Amino acid sequence: MSLDQPVNTLKNVRSVSTLLYWVCAIAIVFEICLVPLIWHVPGWVEASASLLTISLEDLHALAGWQKYLTMAVMMIPSLVMAYGLYRLRKMFGAFANNAIFQPEPIRHLKAFGIALLAQTLIKPLSGAATSVLATFHRPAGERVLSIGLSDAEASTLFLGGLIIVIAWVLGEAARIDDENRSFV
Repeated sequence: MSLDQPVNTLKNVRSVSTLLYWVCAIAIVFEICLVPLIWHVPGWVEASASLLTISLEDLHALAGWQKYLTMAVMMIPSLVMAYGLYRLRKMFGAFANNAIFQPEPIRHLKAFGIALLAQTLIKPLSGAATSVLATFHRPAGERVLSIGLSDAEASTLFLGGLIIVIAWVLGEAARIDDENRSFV
């Protein structure tokens, strides 16, 4: 094992973290713009139909307050994820500035895990509300409540939980390290 290896590893962490810092910025913009693009750019609805819990016909039939309220409800999971990505971006920024085992990036990692968990739990509820809003104009008996769940949501729930636990463990390790340094 070379003496330069830890220095190279830290340099790699800083380089990759800087790259991911900017990738997170792009992802935040994409999260915020996705729903408006689905509504206002021809072809995005068809390409994003798997994201919808309503039919394309129901979506196109919306106008006025229904259209904008439905869009707002559809944006809730995206905004939660954008916040999580913002916190992940702050973590990568801290790593890029050599704040590796500090409380700040650990808090950002934990906040990202919570946002991932929250977004995964909110998404089916948002989809259900979207289906109700999109079919509200139909006569009684033809309105729809649709909830979509997939294996991806279950996997994302576990991933969010894993990230939160890892952040807790890292926070405890940083606290113990700080405590041990105070004895010296």
